[in-house]
Amino acid sequence: MNALKEYINFEKNNINVFAKEVLSDYYDEELFNKLLNTYIENRYYNFYGDKNCNLEDTIFDHLKKKLMKLIEGVDEETKNKISEMYVLFNYILCFDGVNNINDITLVKLLCDYRKSLFGINDAIFQKNITKLISSVNEKREKFFNFFNSEEFYLNEYSTSKEDVFDIEIRHNIEFPKLYSEYAIERVFNTLDINEDKLLVEYYLITKKIIENIKKCIFNRYYMLDLAPSLFEDKDKLYNLLSIAEDDCFKNQTIMKINYENYAKYTDIVKNMIRDGYKFAIFIDDDVNKDDFILFNIFDYIVVNKDSKYCKDMEDNDKIIIVNDR
Repeated sequence: MNALKEYINFEKNNINVFAKEVLSDYYDEELFNKLLNTYIENRYYNFYGDKNCNLEDTIFDHLKKKLMKLIEGVDEETKNKISEMYVLFNYILCFDGVNNINDITLVKLLCDYRKSLFGINDAIFQKNITKLISSVNEKREKFFNFFNSEEFYLNEYSTSKEDVFDIEIRHNIEFPKLYSEYAIERVFNTLDINEDKLLVEYYLITKKIIENIKKCIFNRYYMLDLAPSLFEDKDKLYNLLSIAEDDCFKNQTIMKINYENYAKYTDIVKNMIRDGYKFAIFIDDDVNKDDFILFNIFDYIVVNKDSKYCKDMEDNDKIIIVNDR
């Protein structure tokens, strides 16, 4: 299951139901979805994000451009419908968590909007919209509970870049005391278990990405493991990547690979980069400095803080310095 796509489709459906309830006869599914797709591109994928603009400004800048295209050459009735659907996004920002207001306040604002639109106080609408918002909140909670794990959790390690974090999956599984920590870690990192635990890691990082999106955070990036044994089995590799086959995931994650494995699986890595995956290459002191030119295709170059290359590369924007775990 591609959880990010599921989540975005889930919220898209929530917004459609919300819009239909609020707008009544002003709601047109086909026209509304044209505006909604523009909203999704900005709200969830942040395609046109600018560090100097807040998310709300970016969303409405692109919604207004879409509005101008949609009302061009249409009759007055259709133009009024499209205009009201555009106005509704002021309230969708609240319903969808961009603007943080409580549900009671949102219901009051929606009732006032409906009164200005239809000229009536509508007690039935107030009851229905309150019930709808409560129902959506319950569904959202259930959706997130799907990702909960009592056995596994993620550790985040800071790097030399304040917005990039190295991720490690850990376990809460209790083993008999006769097993040493070394033996447990050895089993935990054997080939099949190592590949399977990546499935858990990717689902857990998906939850973290969704949480970031809900909070309108798009500038946190996570370096993830990628077992080299997967390169030997394309079915296993693409089964794992099916979780990650979404631009939200690709935008906020960085696959880790060392120089030895890159040299062995160059074509596969290059194909993944062409498909939009970000990569960071780990280099140690055994790597020849003349080979650095080969690393231009990577988003980042990772070195240990004690590496002899730290000083040579400190002015390189791609360099990430990590500590020993």
